[in-house]
Amino acid sequence: MITIRLLGGVKKIIGEDSITITESVIKVSKVIDLLKKNTAEHAKLNLDNIIIAVNGIDCSIMGGVDASVKEGDEVTVVSIVHGGSGGDRTSQ
Repeated sequence: MITIRLLGGVKKIIGEDSITITESVIKVSKVIDLLKKNTAEHAKLNLDNIIIAVNGIDCSIMGGVDASVKEGDEVTVVSIVHGGSGGDRTSQ
């Protein structure tokens, strides 16, 4: 079994803390497809604003969407939180 832990905005969009997959080996691209399939139509999963880690390692250094995930691995998907500029508040 492969466990996908969902954190932050991804957890809110999917509506679950985690998802389990019974396949023994999959690619990260299939994890992304599964997340898209489990996203409500009105909610958007912005793939540019998430980090996917396999056993705590960012998948981008493991081959990106072609990285393999195997039975017993834990995949963590978390939203990247961006800050905005509120303007120059020191001159107020």
